Amino acid sequence: MGALFGLLAALSISTTELFGRRVTNEVGPIVAASITSLLAAVTALIIASLTDGSVIGRDLLLGGASGLGFGIGMSTYLHGVRVSSSAVVGPVSAALTALIPFGYAAVVAEAPGALGYAGAALAIIGLMLVTIGGSAATNVAGGLPFGTMSGLGYGLGTLVLINVSDDSGSWPVVTQRLAAFAAVAAFALARKRPVFPPRQYALPSLGAGLFAGLSSVLALIGLSVNAAAASVTITMFPAGSVIIGRVLFRDAVTRAQVIGLAIVIAGTIAIVVG
Repeated sequence: MGALFGLLAALSISTTELFGRRVTNEVGPIVAASITSLLAAVTALIIASLTDGSVIGRDLLLGGASGLGFGIGMSTYLHGVRVSSSAVVGPVSAALTALIPFGYAAVVAEAPGALGYAGAALAIIGLMLVTIGGSAATNVAGGLPFGTMSGLGYGLGTLVLINVSDDSGSWPVVTQRLAAFAAVAAFALARKRPVFPPRQYALPSLGAGLFAGLSSVLALIGLSVNAAAASVTITMFPAGSVIIGRVLFRDAVTRAQVIGLAIVIAGTIAIVVG
């Protein structure tokens, strides 16, 4: 079940990108990340208010710490893509995002079987093919440090959520997304960029925020059920983004990406079975 909730979270992240794509294309990725984080916090607040869960100070702080990691991960990823390309930044960030919480969960929490380890390796390899296969690598030296920082931010942010108690429900997601908004907004202001998009982008921003908040709630549930499995399947969102881009936006898909998607599916099945 942890792997299933992780996959649902990954699908929600891909859907977030679907709605945020227009905002990103028109006013830039930093603005899109900022408004998405803020509206995701509002979404999480509504979900937390309507579901079971107690406001526990320790878990709220852990959620905030996770959000700082996510904010750093998002900001450095977007900057890395700007100076290099997603083909350089994406695989490094995705691999660390999966491996850091997976390694922690395998040692401290529930250790997966041999099939689970093999599935995790397959999924990460397939994910890298999906990302690298979409574009040519440029400025590798410039992109690698930002990919590493992004992966560390996302990976450590996900790891922190493993230690949140089930009694808190979705409340830690509220502080996570608020902290992420603060981090991205600070990054935008430091670079003298706007924090919010124009009014005409209200609807796509709302859709992005809704699914971003939902993705964090689903991820938290998955990590509480089976942290090792969920930590890997959550990072499958680039595969979902490729499928959505191909079906809805007629994006070109290369042979390497198709092979990568097949490997991702095989790895995910192995994780679930293992």
